[in-house]
Amino acid sequence: MSKQRVHSFDLWGPILDTMKLGQQYIERYRQITANQNSSLDIIEKAISEYEAWMRGEDWALDDKSRICAAVEEIVENSNLPLDYNPDLLQQDGLYVMDEILNAGEGVIVVSSGKAPWLKSILPSEISDRMGEVYLGKKTDPETFFKIFKSEAGEGRQIMSHTADELPELETALETGLFFPQNLIYINRNNSKTSQQVLDEGIGKYVNNLIDVGYTHLL
Repeated sequence: MSKQRVHSFDLWGPILDTMKLGQQYIERYRQITANQNSSLDIIEKAISEYEAWMRGEDWALDDKSRICAAVEEIVENSNLPLDYNPDLLQQDGLYVMDEILNAGEGVIVVSSGKAPWLKSILPSEISDRMGEVYLGKKTDPETFFKIFKSEAGEGRQIMSHTADELPELETALETGLFFPQNLIYINRNNSKTSQQVLDEGIGKYVNNLIDVGYTHLL
């Protein structure tokens, strides 16, 4: 019996609009720190770095864990809730997830942060049929090895990974678990040209996920 084909997606960027959700974090961070009489220099530095990460600047991607934690942990530990709603979702992401599931293939999500709310804002025809939302650092090869092992144990074979950040796709490539042509870079912020991505051995660069043709990947 053949294994079910599964496609893996980064959460922020491919599925969620980074700018929309990121702006919520910034607005709440400003509110919280203003009430704490925090140093204005520290506040503005944290926001400036967070915005650089949102834009996909290389130096900020390299220091992503620290930069995101500086803003997000303060917000998440506060009593100011974020507004998780369907408007945060990328329409092409929804389209291809539904397309994949309708073809009898699987969808999983890999997130750097916990996202217990994700399935509640997805259309039920997607959330009811999709697989796991995994938590892991995607610049650590071990994350991909663990997820591959978990899916294989359930009779599934991961075919592709999609992200809007080059470092995690480079890590996925280095594991040897993926065919290069099944690593997909989705351009969400014009931080990388097609040539820059393809020169790193990543197989596909697209401006719209509908152009990938997931169910036809070999």
